[in-house]
Amino acid sequence: MPIDEPDNRHVNRLETSGSGDVVQARDVHGGVHFHRSEAAFGVAPSQLPGDVRGFVNRDTELETLTSVAAELRDVPLAAAVVVVTGTAGVGKTSLALHWAHSVRDSFPDGQLYVNLRGYDPGQPAVPEQVLDRFLRDLGVPATAIPVDLGDRASLYRSLLATRRMLVVLDNAATAGQVRPLLPGTAGCLVVVTSRSRLSGLVARDGAFRLGLDILLEDDAVALLDAVSARYRRHDQRHELVELARLCACLPLALRIAAERAASRPMMRLEELIADLRDESALWDALTAESDDDADAVRTVFAWSYRALPEPAARLFRLLGLHPGNEFGLPAAAALAGISISHARQQLDVLAGAHLLEQRAPGRYEFHDLLRA
Repeated sequence: MPIDEPDNRHVNRLETSGSGDVVQARDVHGGVHFHRSEAAFGVAPSQLPGDVRGFVNRDTELETLTSVAAELRDVPLAAAVVVVTGTAGVGKTSLALHWAHSVRDSFPDGQLYVNLRGYDPGQPAVPEQVLDRFLRDLGVPATAIPVDLGDRASLYRSLLATRRMLVVLDNAATAGQVRPLLPGTAGCLVVVTSRSRLSGLVARDGAFRLGLDILLEDDAVALLDAVSARYRRHDQRHELVELARLCACLPLALRIAAERAASRPMMRLEELIADLRDESALWDALTAESDDDADAVRTVFAWSYRALPEPAARLFRLLGLHPGNEFGLPAAAALAGISISHARQQLDVLAGAHLLEQRAPGRYEFHDLLRA
């Protein structure tokens, strides 16, 4: 918050290396107030990772994002927040980045991006770390960055108060991880991706939630073709359809399978199909040949599982004993030896983490690959 004619006994002025400055003022009550600082090098942050090649369809979701963002920006005094949720590997980041690139010209003051590592093998990013980086990117010298989380968030909101910026918070685990990173005014738009519903952001912060499902079969075949067609010219459509079905139309699985086919142009597609039908060879077939754990379908599923509280994790394991993909609430309670109400609570946790889908009242089902 700007201060008028501060008493020099309580003010320390810190010059940036660029065109702006930061004023930190402490009043007699110990409160901290900040002036706005311009970027140290006069360059607006432009941090979006590259768009995804071979992005297919999602036209409905893209149109929804555009219309919702326009509606939210019309609400005064509140930053627009959109949460894209879905299961592991369904393409949340790809959708968010593809759309963000399409609207970046609407945010002339720049774009901020961070991977919050909410479902990575290491420790998730904490808001203090992210704000430290964002403040530096916005031109605040290291010596002027407050230590306290609340003070960092206050300075961050002050800097963004008169700017039009796009903020992409990728791979969030909890609402608490995101909330300190939200701007406070309507000129900014925040896009969050998560495997969780992040209900707190919807309930308290007025976020719009967009659930992302697996691809339609035709779109899944189009994705396989987009990745592999340049390298393979004789694959038949019925083979691509079968491959898409065995990948459960999950974008990550489709991309890995398509790359495996593209990198082996002499391999008949029926050989890859046979591997995917064989559960003992399935996970090797859906693992890219790289050192990045994020390029293995089984690994990214495991990260979702490890984030579960133990009661829900136990129920998830036991549900693997059910003979079919779909089951009812009483069956889940019987498998786990718990009450109907307790089973409903744990199933809701699993559905909220997108490890199950609820297709009808009291009826749940596994994604094919998740059940395997």
